[in-house]
Amino acid sequence: MDPTSFFAAFFAALFAIANPIGNVPFFIMYTADVSSTRTRHAVALLLGGVLAGTMLLCMFFGADILTFFGISIPAFQIAGAIILLTIAFSMLSGTHTDRTHALTAATGEESVWKRAEAVIPKVIVPLVIPIYVGAGTISALVLYGHQALADGALLIPALGVVLIVCLLITLCNFASDYILKFFGKQGLEIVVRIFGIVIAGIAIQMLFEGLGGMTVGFVSPSIH
Repeated sequence: MDPTSFFAAFFAALFAIANPIGNVPFFIMYTADVSSTRTRHAVALLLGGVLAGTMLLCMFFGADILTFFGISIPAFQIAGAIILLTIAFSMLSGTHTDRTHALTAATGEESVWKRAEAVIPKVIVPLVIPIYVGAGTISALVLYGHQALADGALLIPALGVVLIVCLLITLCNFASDYILKFFGKQGLEIVVRIFGIVIAGIAIQMLFEGLGGMTVGFVSPSIH
């Protein structure tokens, strides 16, 4: 595959799976009570950096890491589905919003970056994994990363795709401030409940895909 075709195919796949626009409501939900716009923007920047590092790690070492721990992609899908399903139930009940607000509320007189750094570890799950970097994203990264490592000419386009997608995610999250103002706190609560249903559907889909993969890979290994 020539570099241009590789770049186009990889970008289309990663953009569709990571879904920078569709995942903005989750960023809003996890930063709704962050004290200032500047802090929210700092969180978006730090999150973009964490995502880029995570995606690059998955692209070059994802298959080896999963193999080292004896974890298959279907098993990772099932684990991600369980996490998402738990989150979906708490979103529907309203307890998730309360817990998220408590986690992201800024305290003290720390700098913007200090407050942002305090938020990031608390939202890595599920914002980074499995919402942005789920089983589908890891599968795409491993697949295209393998091609890039096999053909050195594809390495730069592969790196470019990851960085561009992470930049787009960051820019979309930057715009979340305007979306939050538009919805307001009550509107955001409604959106959270609605997305709880969506997340539950995604989780069930992931669960059955994972179970299907486990069945093919372990119960009937001869099936391809």
